[in-house]
Amino acid sequence: MYHVLILHFDDTYFYQRNLRKKAFAEIDLRSLKETKFMCPEDRLKLIEKRIPLHQSLITFIGKGDYHYISFLFLKRIKEHFALLVIDNHLDMRAFNGDIIRCDSWIYRAGFLKNLKEIFYINSSNIGKIFEVKLPIYLSIDKDIIDKKHLNTRWTQGSISPQQLFNFLFNLLSNNKIIAADICGEPELDIEELRKSEKINLKIVEILQSLKMKKSA
Repeated sequence: MYHVLILHFDDTYFYQRNLRKKAFAEIDLRSLKETKFMCPEDRLKLIEKRIPLHQSLITFIGKGDYHYISFLFLKRIKEHFALLVIDNHLDMRAFNGDIIRCDSWIYRAGFLKNLKEIFYINSSNIGKIFEVKLPIYLSIDKDIIDKKHLNTRWTQGSISPQQLFNFLFNLLSNNKIIAADICGEPELDIEELRKSEKINLKIVEILQSLKMKKSA
């Protein structure tokens, strides 16, 4: 069974009641300061302590401002694996120091000993069929979706939600997915949040219906 975990860095998900009904756990992190766009190492450790030690999660992170949280899930994987990122931005800017940032978390993840391959999906290659020998950790930023379908505030890609869903169906049909996270929530606009919730619920439906395989 794959469980939905919701992280509350702001009020975004409190307007997505149907999504919250799917969650086995919700973690309120709104009181933590200095977490938007980047996070000091000591604050990151506090967040990590509050996240359940569960290997089969579909985690909702919030806005793209917090995409760096993916790193915490990657470092827990105890087997060789591949990272597949669906995003309009390649968050791989080189950065060294005691701060992790939303534009550099993949760079930092590249030093994890069990991460052997990284695949980057954007609007130009979303139609490609991937077959990867290693188990995959999947990270989705919904800013890959065209702004006419969902306004995430970041520079966005040009695909439709259906193109994303089709890619996920193909990906899960041909590969072993061990866990996933989703970010790219809009600002507090009721109409946009409703659109976002529908997309989130469909992603959960796809992942759970195809029975993501657990990490060994």
